[in-house]
Amino acid sequence: MEQEVYTALTFVELTTVHYLHDDPYGLFNAYVTLIPIAIAIGVITLILFRRDVRTISIFLGLLFSECTNYVLKKSIKEHRPTVWKELRKQSYGMPSSHSQFMFFFAVLMTLFYLKKRIRFGSKFLPTIGITFLFFLAAGVAYSRVHLYYHTTKQVFCGSFIGICLGFIWYGVIEYIFRPFLFPILINHPIGKYFYLRDSSEIEDLLNFEYTNVMNKIKSNNKIKSIKK
Repeated sequence: MEQEVYTALTFVELTTVHYLHDDPYGLFNAYVTLIPIAIAIGVITLILFRRDVRTISIFLGLLFSECTNYVLKKSIKEHRPTVWKELRKQSYGMPSSHSQFMFFFAVLMTLFYLKKRIRFGSKFLPTIGITFLFFLAAGVAYSRVHLYYHTTKQVFCGSFIGICLGFIWYGVIEYIFRPFLFPILINHPIGKYFYLRDSSEIEDLLNFEYTNVMNKIKSNNKIKSIKK
């Protein structure tokens, strides 16, 4: 009966992480390796609440990176480490998609900041943020090796491909999307209906939004006081 139940059950590979029960760092690395999912959810959330076309292009870039990784894995067909025999049957390991995802995202965010497409009010916050982002990318890459999901070679290849794709996708955004596609999307009736916008040219966006919201609140309060 136990054998029948075991063979009948399966799992969602996207969010399932295996680690050795006697590994003192296994649980920590299991959570670290899920960071790409958290980033993807965060990007989708920003799209829904901010409707910024640049954020949409970042999400499209992440999809582009994942599709490229899928094609490479199916073409190279290099298996994962043999520690997890069940994983060997499910998917290939060259290159590491997690490492590719993280370094793609880190490079893209860095280029946006260096080219002043992402602006901060503080001088130190960007440096800390970018450093932390690459630290997370390296941590995710290490976790894939630590948990025996990938070999060191697969992780390094994934990281290198992610860096290269990050530069390529930045070029696509800046030289194709931004001058040609973004204006069409923003000015199209459908784009206006969904409040699509490009706020990358606004310096210190947080301060801009805060000032406008507070001014609107003050204006509404004055109107209410006059009516009373």
